[in-house]
Amino acid sequence: MAGAYPKLSVVIPTLNEEFILSECISHVYKTDPNVEIIVADGGSTDRTIKIAVEHGARVCCSEQGRGSQCNAGAALANGDILIFLHADTKLPEEAISQLKRIFQDDSVLVGTFHISFDTQHWLLRLFCWLSRFDMGRFRFGDQCIVIRKSFFDTLGGFPNWRLFEDMELMRKARKKTRIYRFPMTVVTSARRLIENGIIRQQVRNIYYTSLYLLGVSPQKLATKYESEKKGLNGVYLIIFVRFPHPGKVKTRLATSIGNDKAAILYRLCTENVFKETKKLSSNVLRYIFYADKDDEDNMMKWAGEVFHFMPQVEGDLGTRIEAAFNYVFGQGARKAVIVASDVPDLSADIIGNAISALIDNDIVIGPTNDGGYYLLGMNGMHSDLFRGITWSTAKVYDETLSVIEYLGLKVHCLRALDDIDTEDDLHRWLSVSSKEGNHVRRAMQNIATTS
Repeated sequence: MAGAYPKLSVVIPTLNEEFILSECISHVYKTDPNVEIIVADGGSTDRTIKIAVEHGARVCCSEQGRGSQCNAGAALANGDILIFLHADTKLPEEAISQLKRIFQDDSVLVGTFHISFDTQHWLLRLFCWLSRFDMGRFRFGDQCIVIRKSFFDTLGGFPNWRLFEDMELMRKARKKTRIYRFPMTVVTSARRLIENGIIRQQVRNIYYTSLYLLGVSPQKLATKYESEKKGLNGVYLIIFVRFPHPGKVKTRLATSIGNDKAAILYRLCTENVFKETKKLSSNVLRYIFYADKDDEDNMMKWAGEVFHFMPQVEGDLGTRIEAAFNYVFGQGARKAVIVASDVPDLSADIIGNAISALIDNDIVIGPTNDGGYYLLGMNGMHSDLFRGITWSTAKVYDETLSVIEYLGLKVHCLRALDDIDTEDDLHRWLSVSSKEGNHVRRAMQNIATTS
């Protein structure tokens, strides 16, 4: 029986999602600028909560765990209908208006959307197609659960589990009502599937789901799953990159050799870093943090599929580096290394040695000859390394070492390398470089002699 349009509340559970939350909230508001958005945070250590508040969302905090967080958000919600949306999932533009019409029918209590991924891959397309035939038995949070609040309360909400809380809610709902499939499709991120390998991750999902259906304790499964996840995602490599638009890279160098040549030089350095990082073990997860959000497509075409891509946050260099480390440690990293993209002698061997050095050291750092550093590695988050540093000066390396010493951390220092910010840097590097056969050196020699 049709009634008045219901009110809707969107609940977004988060944990260190500063890189994607802004886009998620903005996209929801595009579907309906008046919809209530509640960010249910599980203890983020980055800017997630600040971003939520800045974008007009209500915020609540709870113990970590998607079930607990969603329950906390639901308790705060004013809407008649609850939309549980993952931060890396996008609603279709017509979602809110259509859901209001669908839930005018009082008999509709709960449902999910069709699903697609933001990455084109035949296996992902196959999984999406197969998901259409589950007949309501296998519905997950990625498909965006939408449920009448009164019915949600009747079911007792989500169980406070770290795994399969969504399946358990759907199992209880299925015993009481039909689970609708809404005629719309959400787009969710394939980041975790790609990080762990699409086939490998899906095999793991099937294995754990089978154990859950056989009655194995979800808490035991969550502990085992998280332990394996840490093993898979042990080492993260971060590369800070700016797309080589003339006039936007190497601006100091460009004042003497011109924007076009400076962009070519930067592109050569960066492509060499890409090539060297591809030589590392496949167990190393490689992330490119790019400077301009509008360059995502350009970066993906330029760098290739071996990398994962995230935008840098706004702020000075220290703020951006700290945020990148926060992100990867939030994803389960045990070791994380960040490297610059404008150091022509950076090699896979140097990066590999840095990763190995983190076995016996808290910090590894590679200085540049101008007083900065081209590499920083940590086996845990140490935010103090980014406090009180006079960035973009010749004091960065020494001040960072002083902080490391003050914190009592064990550090391993790599050999110094050159980065190239000025024409003098370029000529000095060419005069001392021993890489006679290096194609980057030959190309830079041509740039230098034609300047």
